[in-house]
Amino acid sequence: MLNPTGSTYRRLAKAMQHAMQIPEGDALIFLIGKGSEHNNLEALETFVKETILTLEDECGVIMLPLLLDRLEQTLNHWSAA
Repeated sequence: MLNPTGSTYRRLAKAMQHAMQIPEGDALIFLIGKGSEHNNLEALETFVKETILTLEDECGVIMLPLLLDRLEQTLNHWSAA
């Protein structure tokens, strides 16, 4: 379903680093990285990639009731016409 690019992961990681005022350095590698990252930004990027993969299933569960409601509204609109 979701298919973000590498640049999307990087932009999201940079935005998170800025929003949470995470300094340069490598402390996050141990906490949220896989060990191959060189700095906090790369660790955040790994976190974003891994999290987005798990969110895909959750998103489907959350979206189903909304999609069903929208479909019902659309069908009711056309049946009333």
